[in-house]
Amino acid sequence: MKYSHFLLAASTALACWVATAGESASAVDLFAPAPAPITSPASFDEQLLRRYPSSAGSTTAPAFQGFHSVVKGSEVIFISDDLSILIKGDVIQLKDGVSLTASLTPASTATSIQANKPLIDISKLDLNDAIAFGQGSKAIYVFSDPDCPFCKQLEPELSKLVDTKVYIFPFPLTSLHPNSKAVSQAIWCSPNRAKAWREYLSKGVMPKHASSTLSSFSATSPTPASSCPTPIERNLALGQSMQIQGTPSIIFSDGSMIPGAVPAERIAATLNALQAVKLGASK
Repeated sequence: MKYSHFLLAASTALACWVATAGESASAVDLFAPAPAPITSPASFDEQLLRRYPSSAGSTTAPAFQGFHSVVKGSEVIFISDDLSILIKGDVIQLKDGVSLTASLTPASTATSIQANKPLIDISKLDLNDAIAFGQGSKAIYVFSDPDCPFCKQLEPELSKLVDTKVYIFPFPLTSLHPNSKAVSQAIWCSPNRAKAWREYLSKGVMPKHASSTLSSFSATSPTPASSCPTPIERNLALGQSMQIQGTPSIIFSDGSMIPGAVPAERIAATLNALQAVKLGASK
C-alpha cells in the first residue's frame, strides 16, 4: 500500500538525531497544501475512505490524543483526526518507552523486519575508545552525546543493569549541541572518566578541564583544544561509517541496535535473550 497522497510528518523517537539532507527532503513535506476542511459529520473511517480510497480494507482505532492508527497489511501509520498529518515510523510512548508502532505491527512482519535488519560489525569497536562501566558476562556498546537530553535520560537505566559491562563511546552531535565535543574531551581527560561522565549527565557537574576546553571553542576554531589525546574524532568517523545518526544508540553483541532512551528492562530482556541463544548454540 502506498500513502503517497498523504501529508507526511516527522516520526517521533526517544533520541537526539541528525537527518541527512536527502532524508529531510523526501520524508517531510512541510509545505504541502493543507487538505480541504471536512464539513461532513461522518466517522473517521468514512472520512478516511472518502479522501483516500486506497485505505479500503485497513483497520483503524484511536491511538493517542488527536490521532488514529491505520493498519493495512504489514504497514502501520498514524493519522490525525482531521486527516491533516500522517506519521509513518516508530512512534514511542514516552512514559514507558513502548513502541506503539511495534505493538500494532503483525508478528510475522515484525519478525521479518528484525531478521533483515542490518547488523553492526562490533569487531570494529575499539574498546580503548570507550568509557567502561560495570562488570559482567554481558556487554552493550552505547554511542552517547553528553548534552543529549535522551542520553541523560538513559544513564540511570544503564546503572540498573546487572552482570553487564557498559561501554560508552562519546559521540557529540555538535550540530545539535555545540559544546558537546568540548565537554566530551574534558570528560575523557578527567582522572576518572567514568565518574566524570556520570556526574555530568546525572548532576550537571562540569568536568574539571571543561572551562579551559570550552573557552578554546570558537567559530574560527570549531575543534576545541584538548589537554590530552582523545578518541572523539575516531568515534565520530566510526559512527558515520556505521550509519549511526542519533544518540543514544545501544548496540548488542550480535550487532543489533536499539536507538533512543529505553527502560533497563527492555535492555536486560534483549541481553538475556542473546545470552540464551549463545548458551544454546554452545551445547
